[in-house]
Amino acid sequence: MEIFEGFMVVHKGVTWSVKGCYHPEGFAVAMPRYVDGRKIKTLKEGLEFVRSRFPEYLKLVKEIGFQVPLVPLKESVVLNPFLVSLEGTVNKFKSLFKNTGVTGSYLYLGKGHDMDLVSTDVGNVEILKELRRKGVTSPLEEVNETELESLPKEDFQQLKRRRITEGIFMGVPYTFKIVECESFGEVTKVENFKDTVKIIRVTKPYSLPVKYYTDVGVTITSFRTRFTELPPGTKLRVKGLLLHRDFLDLDLDLAEEVRIVQLGGADPAS
Repeated sequence: MEIFEGFMVVHKGVTWSVKGCYHPEGFAVAMPRYVDGRKIKTLKEGLEFVRSRFPEYLKLVKEIGFQVPLVPLKESVVLNPFLVSLEGTVNKFKSLFKNTGVTGSYLYLGKGHDMDLVSTDVGNVEILKELRRKGVTSPLEEVNETELESLPKEDFQQLKRRRITEGIFMGVPYTFKIVECESFGEVTKVENFKDTVKIIRVTKPYSLPVKYYTDVGVTITSFRTRFTELPPGTKLRVKGLLLHRDFLDLDLDLAEEVRIVQLGGADPAS
């Protein structure tokens, strides 16, 4: 079975969230999400949990470039977001789209305060745009402090209220991930990066992993919704890691700090 971002696995009493698209044979690259009745919400907290409970799972994966948890699939139950059956608001929202499943707490608990959807069909972007134009969905304004991590609150909020892949439907907050997997190849070198970059060309602003070309020759990538829909002309100050592949990969998911210096035009696809 092919697994990717949006799938989840239950392993040794812990619910793990599958990350990204590359997974070594027989394993899932995944982070702990739900354990002992509580959610693990940040990357830092998740890695601390793995180091304390499953240190032997941390392995260097060349295609990723650093140590990640490898959860053995033969000892796990895979939760497939495209097979879950639900009723109510989440089902009404899901029914508006093509090739779409439900992930997050609705997948592993059957309930939740917000809706997390995942799709492999980039055509759903036009549906999301139309729903926003018609006022069927509305922007998200609130920011949970636990979400922030590398972004300061004011930048996080500014990006969140612009996105169509996040919003509110029938009074319920939603996140809509579109996953278009591609191979990035192996990482041959990792170096520290600290600079201001300007997005000059956008190729994948809506689907994960996102890709933006910059004026300094590096390509910005990310699997996180917070970095989707960045418009051309946006300037970011980034402190993080630069991964050398067949291209220079500035992975914002690894960044210690990301600041908006200037936000570009309204439409990231323009």
